[in-house]
Amino acid sequence: MDRVISLLAALVGLIALAGAILVEVHGQSERGQLTASITELNRKVSEFGVKLETPDQEDGTVDALLALQDRIAALEKAAKAQVVPAAPTNTATGDAASVSAITADGPTTNCIPIGTRFMAKADEATAICRTDVVVRISEVTDGIAMIDGAGAVNAGAFGRLGFGGCTVMVFSADLISGYAELRVTCQ
Repeated sequence: MDRVISLLAALVGLIALAGAILVEVHGQSERGQLTASITELNRKVSEFGVKLETPDQEDGTVDALLALQDRIAALEKAAKAQVVPAAPTNTATGDAASVSAITADGPTTNCIPIGTRFMAKADEATAICRTDVVVRISEVTDGIAMIDGAGAVNAGAFGRLGFGGCTVMVFSADLISGYAELRVTCQ
């Protein structure tokens, strides 16, 4: 009986040793696969970097992005340089033909910049930066925004505000949310 127990203990030991060897072999195999994957990823990343730096492989994307950057910089410069235009006068009477809504002392904080799309809710007032314009929506229905000074404006249409040269465009109006997406532009 003692011999059988000794043989069983030796057999259990051999099985445990075989299991440990199997786990180690499997671990080495996985590490080898991970190393190969990392090497392949590094190679692809370095090739990607070379493609961006090599001028003969460009597809025009870089030039297009640089041109877009230049246009955005020009628009920002023009917006910053925007000054209050002199109101045109009627040469016969000398009276001002129209009064511009753009003012040097208009709000610059807690306001929406001219030409920027924004969401407005019914019964809220939204100031437009550097102007005397305050957009108030009295009601929003499906596809129509009731805007003070412009009246009912359909989605996709323009309305004239009660300020010199200012228009409002309604991009969308949603009855359920009560919001309208707008953009105000002034000349």
